[in-house]
Amino acid sequence: MKKFNKIIKLSIVLIICLSSTIISAQNDTNLKKENRQAQKIAFFTAKMNLNVEESKVFWPLINEMKNELKDLGNKNAHGRMMLIDKKTEELSDRELEEIIDARFQMGKEQLDIKIKYHEKFKEVLSIQKVAKYYQATKEFKVIQAERKKQHNNPGERPENRK
Repeated sequence: MKKFNKIIKLSIVLIICLSSTIISAQNDTNLKKENRQAQKIAFFTAKMNLNVEESKVFWPLINEMKNELKDLGNKNAHGRMMLIDKKTEELSDRELEEIIDARFQMGKEQLDIKIKYHEKFKEVLSIQKVAKYYQATKEFKVIQAERKKQHNNPGERPENRK
């Protein structure tokens, strides 16, 4: 009986330790995500030269647009999963046609969302700052790709940028 109690106590301690490790890892992940988001906002704000008033109206629009695009992606996840799970040769012509048509429809819906928010951006920012947003978006994607490459190949040095 004493041995059983000792095993129970050790099991409880082990569970507590594992739980705290998992929670700590989740907190680290959330902290890193928040840090990346703050860096992104700072990058765009600086590149676009946004003032406080502009930031207050612009960033909620960006968040709305990102959420709409994310919802659209989630809505169309089924077709993407079918292509991942099966090779195109394994799909019937009908299934393949539906998936391809759905991808085109998704692209159209993504473009519709972007156009809608482009119009909203023009309502709250000058066209110069809207253009700077699109330019900063391209630059940020390049920076992200470089960071991802550096993360995947830690021994390589990033190339000097002009």
